Amino acid sequence: MLANISTMPSSAHQPSFDFSHFQDHVEIAKAIQKSTGTKMQIYPIHPADDRDAAWMRLHQSFHDDMHKVLGTQGRDLTGEMDQAWYNNNYQEHVAVRAKLGI
Repeated sequence: MLANISTMPSSAHQPSFDFSHFQDHVEIAKAIQKSTGTKMQIYPIHPADDRDAAWMRLHQSFHDDMHKVLGTQGRDLTGEMDQAWYNNNYQEHVAVRAKLGI
């Protein structure tokens, strides 16, 4: 079940968001391996002490990898983490989960 990662969290809820977001990457990776046999690299995006350019590249790398394996499309998620970023990230998670049946 996908945790609510669709909206920008408050500072107080950021740690919970970060954990849930990372756990969803792990669940997607496991489902991809089960479905396709492809072992996905889990990038170290948690804990996220600093969501800097390096963090953005790691996060984007996982999304790029999952889209390549599944033949799905994604967006560039390396920009500002505003409400649009959170929504776009969430939409990618939802679409991939639907394709994987999780």
